[in-house]
Amino acid sequence: MRCLPMLCVLALISLLAMPGLPAPSQAQEMTGSTDFRGRASYSAEDIPQALFAQETSAPRTRGIGPPPTRPSMPIQRPAVTLNVLFGSNSDVIPPASYAEIDKLGTLLSWPQYADYRVQLEGHTDSQGAARKNQALSEKRVQNIKAYLVQHFHLAPEHILAVGYGSTKPLPSNDRPEGRSQNRRVEVVNLGRM
Repeated sequence: MRCLPMLCVLALISLLAMPGLPAPSQAQEMTGSTDFRGRASYSAEDIPQALFAQETSAPRTRGIGPPPTRPSMPIQRPAVTLNVLFGSNSDVIPPASYAEIDKLGTLLSWPQYADYRVQLEGHTDSQGAARKNQALSEKRVQNIKAYLVQHFHLAPEHILAVGYGSTKPLPSNDRPEGRSQNRRVEVVNLGRM
């Protein structure tokens, strides 16, 4: 009977402490990606908090080895979606997007991230021919990579550029809102070289 009041006090303390914990958005929690589209108020300092978040260390065990891993579970890598919107059927970087790409270039040129590799991923909606969308997504991220290498003197081998066309939609492409969300440029942290 003495344990019951103690358990009630511990439960109350833990409930009171919970509101202070940060709550990730549902989309971030599910995908591991932070979407900067439509957010004009973020800075170059905000991107590394999402892209280069501290890696969690493996739990320590007492001589029984690391916990078993599930091979069917893909590794979730930190990623950000840049606030870059290309024109329809265009691979030319829009002038309004240079400031957004400059934020990425600035942080990639910081010494603490010099030995990291990132992957630029281009995505399109499903409008038009699949081959054309594939080529368009590849050309877009190649242009961003070329801009970063030229303007920030980054090592080209530290930046991979991959186009996925319309093969990895987030929401359905059936509605204009879904197609808009699927037209995106993502940056994925591949880890240290």
